[in-house]
Amino acid sequence: MRPAPKLAGRLKRWYVVLAIGFFNAILLLVLINLALYDVLRLRHPAPNPALNFTEHFNSDKLQAAYPGWSEQDVRALLKETPREDREFEYEPWTGFRERPFHGRFVNIDPAGFRLVKDQAPWPSRPDATNVFVFGGSTAFGWYLPDDETIPSYLQEWTAQHASQQRVAVYNFARPAYFSSQELALFQQLLRTGHVPQIAVFIDGLNDFILSDGVPKFTTDLREFMDGKVQSNPLAKLPMVRAAHWLVDRFAKPEPATSRPAAPNYADPAVLNEVADRWLANKKMIESLAAAYGVRTIFVWQPIPLYKYDLRYHFFLHDDQAFGGFIRARYGYALMDDLRAQGKLGDVLWLADMQQDKHENLYVDSVHYSAAFSKEIAGRMGDYMLTAPQADRDRARR
Repeated sequence: MRPAPKLAGRLKRWYVVLAIGFFNAILLLVLINLALYDVLRLRHPAPNPALNFTEHFNSDKLQAAYPGWSEQDVRALLKETPREDREFEYEPWTGFRERPFHGRFVNIDPAGFRLVKDQAPWPSRPDATNVFVFGGSTAFGWYLPDDETIPSYLQEWTAQHASQQRVAVYNFARPAYFSSQELALFQQLLRTGHVPQIAVFIDGLNDFILSDGVPKFTTDLREFMDGKVQSNPLAKLPMVRAAHWLVDRFAKPEPATSRPAAPNYADPAVLNEVADRWLANKKMIESLAAAYGVRTIFVWQPIPLYKYDLRYHFFLHDDQAFGGFIRARYGYALMDDLRAQGKLGDVLWLADMQQDKHENLYVDSVHYSAAFSKEIAGRMGDYMLTAPQADRDRARR
């Protein structure tokens, strides 16, 4: 019977050795992952360009782009700007939207709109002229605080100039949206009983960026439905990511049969397809709006690639540096030609409002400064109040 204590002692020692070994192995894995995390973060920074945004500025440019702001406040603003790896969530029909968010500079209501200065309550009230603004990131106010976006300045402008009735503006513009998604969002709002008196659509840039007419994240959804995307909780571990990087780095590349041809951003077939799609979406929006008694305003927005002297642009002074955005240059020329032929219908054409300006108007490659956003809002407000009387009567019904 005496060997039992010896066996128990051995088991105890083995258990202690194994426990210490297991703990050390886990600790080593944690330390390796932490070290690799820092290495990968330096080699592959987060996809949000805002994190390194102020590196493009010297102090004079920073002060000019954000007058009166400290660099610390600018960085805080940029970190709150929506980014696809954190702030977006799935939404039926439109595909995606920003998650509700409450920050110092950026605030997204659970109903799906961004707050403006003196935000009216939701749901909208019938005792006000309710204005829903749709568009992409330029209308949303990328890299701007809530109270310096186009919809917010429109709210401020109407408060000063529209004396007959209180105007309540709601910023339903969303980053990466184009006219097809705006149509879907407008339809869903109407279907759920949220009917504005005026609906404003600010378009141009994103329709030509997303020239195939497919919303952002569609490729991810297609791969998921095809079973190509597996939910693996270990996939994001730094060690796993490092292993994939090593394989990609040292694997023998497959012989290239031919170099892909450079994209033709001036392809008339693609440009005409974009124009036809936008006109079709405009027609469907107008039909929906007429059925619900909503007045529509379509704004063709300015972009740096069209009738703007890039020598005054803080970031990109050569139109070729815009990459795929360059398609919009040719697309805008086509739309201007269609406008001259009277084929665009009733559109507030702002594409050439910057052609005589000798100043920077942007806070990055394509997104407007606060001062330019305010000027755009003023032009929209003038148009909204000076429209034909019949349109104003219909808007009040």
